[in-house]
Amino acid sequence: MQYIFKNSSGDIPYQVKRSSRRRSIGLKIDTQGLTVILPQGAAEREAERVIQLKLAWVRAKLAERRDAPALVLPNLCWGASALYLGEPLVLQPALRSQLSAGVLSLCAANEAKIAPALIRFYQRAAQVYLAERLALWSERMALQPQKWQLSSAKTRWGSCTAAGDIRLNWRLMQAPASVIDYVVIHELAHLAQMNHSARFWAIVAKACPNWKTERDWLKQHAVALLAWG
Repeated sequence: MQYIFKNSSGDIPYQVKRSSRRRSIGLKIDTQGLTVILPQGAAEREAERVIQLKLAWVRAKLAERRDAPALVLPNLCWGASALYLGEPLVLQPALRSQLSAGVLSLCAANEAKIAPALIRFYQRAAQVYLAERLALWSERMALQPQKWQLSSAKTRWGSCTAAGDIRLNWRLMQAPASVIDYVVIHELAHLAQMNHSARFWAIVAKACPNWKTERDWLKQHAVALLAWG
């Protein structure tokens, strides 16, 4: 449901969502605008109280989103490049899709078929690569998910349910290996702490000391990497 925060310097539309995992109120700004995430038992009036408290931050982030340059989707034609594990690969046609020496050969009848062929390549690669990284970090962190599966979410890189199920986005295959590891570690840490408390971040930092750098890379590139496919 859409709400309006009325203010003398301009109204701010926002949405309210509930989360059983949260103990505090969260604010999220993305392509959909402002969302206030309330714990299950919190009154809806608490949303406006937090917006007022964080008003300067909210306005600054909304302005950043509004002034961001328009997204330019990948030019998917033969000879163009696509990211794989953070490195650009030149796209070329072939009878079967395969990767070799900076070139990604795709089995696509014409350039209009490049995008679906590339998605299939990423998804097949993700099924193997992400499973390997998840197994490795599960052992190192002594945290074992009940199961895992690929995600095609357009707004998040991964998720972990209260039942211990982890989902990882196939679009992560565009990111550097260290960034992928950060996301895997992040979701595994939720098996121990279903929140973003200091204890949660301590678990992440133990396994991934440079987690802030990896998180910043994702924030910087998220719009481009999540928007297509």
